[in-house]
Amino acid sequence: MRIFKIFLVIGMLAATGSAYAEDKATPEDVYRLVVNAYEVIKTLKEGALPAFNNPKGEFVYKDTYVFVMKCPEYMVAHPFAIDKLKDRDLRKDYPFQTTLCEGGESPFGTWVEYYWPKPGSSEPSRKISFAIHVTGTPYTVVAGIYNDDLGLDGLNKSLTKK
Repeated sequence: MRIFKIFLVIGMLAATGSAYAEDKATPEDVYRLVVNAYEVIKTLKEGALPAFNNPKGEFVYKDTYVFVMKCPEYMVAHPFAIDKLKDRDLRKDYPFQTTLCEGGESPFGTWVEYYWPKPGSSEPSRKISFAIHVTGTPYTVVAGIYNDDLGLDGLNKSLTKK
């Protein structure tokens, strides 16, 4: 029954996401998407990973998406760059991955700031992402948004209230 509920929620996210593809995701959207991904991976473990590689799948919502890391070094699922990132040690080329992994170990997850080019750009922009380690697995799930104004302190304080 629990698996059915998880897939029902995922289906609703997919339907909503495609209807509002031009909209910007909010921190609340990112949080909900990551929490849903957490539940799917906790239930299905490695069997859930292919769903996170689909650029038109249920883990792509508005202008955000979930990616999955096997911390601290490997990307195991990404809807737009798995071919580029899979089986590479990311610590050398993308040192902020370590920050995502460390932050994800917090019991409530954490919001992390780093700079990454927006789609279609080569210039890095400020990105804030929510990361959490999935208990009982080697995986950390992450999603984020580009935003120059939101403060991490307020976002992280809100996590202890959820």
